[in-house]
Amino acid sequence: MFEFLFKYPASVFSKGTFVLLGSWPKWILFCGIFGIGALFAFVMWRRGGRRLPSMGLSRTAVLWLLQSLTIAVLLLLLWEPAISITALRPQQNLVAVVLDNSRSMNLNDTGEIREHQAVDLLKSRLLPDLTKRFQVRLYTLNAGVQRVQHLDGLSATASATQIGTGLRQLADEAATLPMGAVVLLSDGADNSRGIDAQTMAELHRRRLAVNTIGFGSEKLSNDVELERLEVPAHTLAGSRLEAQVTIRQRGFSGKRATLVVTGDGRVFASRQIELTNAPEQTETVEFNAAKPGVMNVEAKLEPLAGEENVANNRRTRVLAVDGGKRRILYVEGEPRWEYKFLRRAVEDDPAIEVVSMLRTTQNK
Repeated sequence: MFEFLFKYPASVFSKGTFVLLGSWPKWILFCGIFGIGALFAFVMWRRGGRRLPSMGLSRTAVLWLLQSLTIAVLLLLLWEPAISITALRPQQNLVAVVLDNSRSMNLNDTGEIREHQAVDLLKSRLLPDLTKRFQVRLYTLNAGVQRVQHLDGLSATASATQIGTGLRQLADEAATLPMGAVVLLSDGADNSRGIDAQTMAELHRRRLAVNTIGFGSEKLSNDVELERLEVPAHTLAGSRLEAQVTIRQRGFSGKRATLVVTGDGRVFASRQIELTNAPEQTETVEFNAAKPGVMNVEAKLEPLAGEENVANNRRTRVLAVDGGKRRILYVEGEPRWEYKFLRRAVEDDPAIEVVSMLRTTQNK
């Protein structure tokens, strides 16, 4: 019935924007509606004053409202009202097809490897349908997006998936390309903190629609995931460090797991942890920095019996170890006890050198 009365379905009106195509200014329309409404009220008051007691105030108001609405609709038609809706023109717009190639896409939890399902869908149905109407660009997604020319030879080996970063890159490309939509094929496993508000605003500003196709189970029934590893980016050789490890788990509450921190083939720390039922569990592991240089610090959880996905049990961060001393300039305006104890505390520390400027008396 709605489409019969208004020509288009309700979805068009909900997504579209009401516009006036007439060349006359809009303020004339509003002034005309207000002016004619006021004129009708004045005429009814002057000519109908004697009949007002018999008609009643409510009937007079209804009559004035109907007359005013009729004139308002007629005036609105003169300004040519229309619905403006955004649509992609055939072969004049780009569609970015993004395939997640992280390690989690190698899982086989629904009878077929996730990446194989995605590639089969692209080759059999999705790409043929899209290329009939749009220009198509293929991308892979891991820590960002990278453009590829074809699907042959792709392997899901990336160690991370950052959907927000990838979408931000595509939004930046849309500034110079006629990109109208994004089709994202992923299992949804994201190693970042999600899509930030700035990226969402940029996608909305570019009118870049993101369509998603999911693969794999929504939730694994038995899985332990090492979600984040946080270590300082720089440190001194031989100093004591703390690694913050964030863990998620399903189906292993109360179980014990082994958390190991390694770097360049050496085991820095290893200890047993008890998995809790909290949404996130953070563990702190202390270890000593190794010799100077740049190294990869890796935290990993040893696989548990019955775990469905062991590819998400490790995270790696880069750590730069400086072999030189940290020089500190200490300036003090008068002798204090703190100065004495500070010097005593650091004099045997091989990583710190303190140079002091101390005023003992006036002008000295």
